[in-house]
Amino acid sequence: MKPITYTTTDVWFIKWVCAIEQQWLSAKKDMRYISPKHYVGQYIRGFKMLANVSWDIVYNIIIPVNVSESFHWIMILFRIRHRCLYVYDSFIGGALNTKNVHRHVQSLATIIPLFLNIPQQALQSKYVYLYYLDYNFIIIHCNVLTFFYYYFYNDCGMYVCAFAEFISHELFDISTKIFNATNHRMRYGMLLWDYARKKQNDGAISESEVTGNVTSRLGDPKILRDVVSPVVTIKTRNR
Repeated sequence: MKPITYTTTDVWFIKWVCAIEQQWLSAKKDMRYISPKHYVGQYIRGFKMLANVSWDIVYNIIIPVNVSESFHWIMILFRIRHRCLYVYDSFIGGALNTKNVHRHVQSLATIIPLFLNIPQQALQSKYVYLYYLDYNFIIIHCNVLTFFYYYFYNDCGMYVCAFAEFISHELFDISTKIFNATNHRMRYGMLLWDYARKKQNDGAISESEVTGNVTSRLGDPKILRDVVSPVVTIKTRNR
């Protein structure tokens, strides 16, 4: 069986990353806020996604990012062995958009190493490099300018889907790929229609419809999907 080489996060991951970064900075970088029980720690351990794949058994993490201030989508690939965040952005240009994108990428570059380096994370990884990450991730903005046949600003979400599809097939250099958003949108529409048909025929349910417990692959107890608060409260002693 071919080993799993990648996993993904959902669209909420970046929200938890930005939120805990603000808490951590406001608390003067108090490391008690970087807890494995926080949502970010739960994603890393494989608790928050139905696919339930922890980061210690894959090489690449696909992270879709909604840059809400710019009404824009980008995709970030975290290649663990490279200690690098590869940024795939279909719209490069404009000072405001560039600033907003950089802020989201920098939040990931700051927070992910903090969570990977806490002893309590306790993932029994066979990949030693995962737990000796320093605090300086490399950030590379990938060249995707020749990727487009026709481009409209509201196609950014479609391009993120395409970026993820290429990467899932281990095609990391997409600078020479030619892509027509209209044709690809039709293709995805057909795939979603076929998915819905098979789902009805098989009586299956999608991740958004799942309630109840998500079981850890690491042998830990089951936890409720919403049991972990996104806000970390630190108890202080009265003097």
